[in-house]
Amino acid sequence: MRRLLRRLFVHNLGLKLLALAISFSLWATYTAEPFADVGYNVALAFVNVPLGLALTGDAPNAVHVRLRGRTGLLRRLTAADLNFTVNLAGAHAGTMPVQLTTGMVNSPYGTEVVLITPAQFRVTLMTSATPLIEAE
Repeated sequence: MRRLLRRLFVHNLGLKLLALAISFSLWATYTAEPFADVGYNVALAFVNVPLGLALTGDAPNAVHVRLRGRTGLLRRLTAADLNFTVNLAGAHAGTMPVQLTTGMVNSPYGTEVVLITPAQFRVTLMTSATPLIEAE
């Protein structure tokens, strides 16, 4: 048993040390990469608008989102890679405030949402003028 363990660790020792050195240098290179903050203008998507209601008024089409992450990742990222959804389920006709939170942004792993501007706005839901057509 002892001989087997010794052979396991000593066999190809040079290659094992080389692999360890390469992996350590890759790890050191990755962790040495600095963090940065980058801003993106991200389009808003309003989902689950109740039937019979339509979004009116001056709700913004896009918001400014500031992300923090590694510079290499943020360099490859575009605004199209980010999704910002506002769920209007349970909303009723009239004007209501919408509070934007970091949980509404679908950002890639390794990034953190730092700031959303504007953080709040108002939307107006009015009854839809088009009649609903029922399927037969």
